[in-house]
Amino acid sequence: MPQLIHLDVSELEAPEPMSVILNELHQLKSDAALRIRHRKRPLPLYSLLQEMGFTYHCVELDVSELAIYIWPINDQILGEFCHQAANQERGS
Repeated sequence: MPQLIHLDVSELEAPEPMSVILNELHQLKSDAALRIRHRKRPLPLYSLLQEMGFTYHCVELDVSELAIYIWPINDQILGEFCHQAANQERGS
């Protein structure tokens, strides 16, 4: 069963969120995805994710609160899992 690793970088100052997220991605197990709580869209991260073989889905929860789901681009099961989690979160 897929796992969702929760990571809160919303209180960190740049460039710490990027470092923390990249470090976590390097340690990510094959059956896991990241759910990141952030206060803004990390645009530089998005292009890096693609280069690293990951994709993402971003959900705006509030004006300054985002949930960003990240998983390996070729893992359809994790992708569906993340989209379901995001839809549930958006509906709550």
